[in-house]
Amino acid sequence: MESVARSQTSAPRQVVRTVLHEALESKLGGEVVVRSTSVSGRIFVVARKVAWAVLNGPGALNFSSVLIRERVVSREDVEQVVAECRQSGGNFCETLVTWGLVPRDTMRDLLRRHMSEQLEALLSLTDAQAMFVPQPRTYSSQLTYGLDELISTDPKPPTHPLVESDVMANVKQSLEETLKIEGAFAACLADSKSGMCLGSVGGSPAFNIETAAAANTEVVRAKMKAMSLLGIKDRIEDILITLGEQYHLIRPLSGKEGLFLYVALHRASANLAMARYKLSEVEKSLQV
Repeated sequence: MESVARSQTSAPRQVVRTVLHEALESKLGGEVVVRSTSVSGRIFVVARKVAWAVLNGPGALNFSSVLIRERVVSREDVEQVVAECRQSGGNFCETLVTWGLVPRDTMRDLLRRHMSEQLEALLSLTDAQAMFVPQPRTYSSQLTYGLDELISTDPKPPTHPLVESDVMANVKQSLEETLKIEGAFAACLADSKSGMCLGSVGGSPAFNIETAAAANTEVVRAKMKAMSLLGIKDRIEDILITLGEQYHLIRPLSGKEGLFLYVALHRASANLAMARYKLSEVEKSLQV
C-alpha cells in the first residue's frame, strides 16, 4: 500500500505541480489536496489521468453553475440530474450526456476548459501546501484527461503573470497611487476568472477589499455576458456601484482580459469624476 505522500521541500510555486505529477505516476491514483491562505482545492486522479479538479475560495464557481450561467442547461435540469445522481450514485456529467441534455463532445470540451481553469489557478498559488493521498477508486465516467490536455507540460512551472518581483513591485506602486485618490480607502487588482485578488492596499476589519473584489467578479462577468448577448462590441471603461456612504469603482484593464482594478471610496469626500480620471491614469502605468 502506498503511503500518504507530502511535498513541502519544493519551491513554493512548484509544490502543487510536483505532487500532481507524483499522483499521476501512482498506480493506485487518488487525491491531491491543496491548501493556501486564501483558497483550497482537490484534484482527483484515476488511471493516471485527471478525473476532476475543483478550486474552493472566493469567487470560485462549481461546474453546474458554469453550465447554468452559459445556458447549456437549465437550473431545473441540473437539479433533476443531481437528484438522480444522489439516488443512483451516477456521474453528474455522464448523466447529462445520457439524458441527451449535452452532447458528449460538447461536454468533454466544456469540462476540459473548466478543469483547465481550476488547475491553472491551483498551480499559480505561491503559498500552497499540497498532499497526495493514494486511494484506489472506481470512476463511472470516461471523461478523464491527460495532463497535457489541461495545462502546459513545459518543465518550467507555469506562473501567473503577476508573480515576477518587478511586476509585483509595479502593481504595489500602482495600488498605492490608487489609494491617493481623494476619498479612496481600499483598492486592489483582481482576476474575474479565478476570483483571486492579485494585490491589495487599504481596507479595515469592517471592510475586506479582497473579499469585496472576489464577490464583485460576478458583477464583471455578468456585464461582459450582457454585452455579448446584446452584440455590443465595445470595451467597458468602468462600472460604478453607488451605496449610501460609499462608491465602488471597477475598471477592467484594457488588453488584459479578466483583470480589473477595484477601488472603494468614501462618498462624502470623493469626487467621482476625478476618481474615474485618476483610476484611468493608474491603469496606464500598470504593467501586467
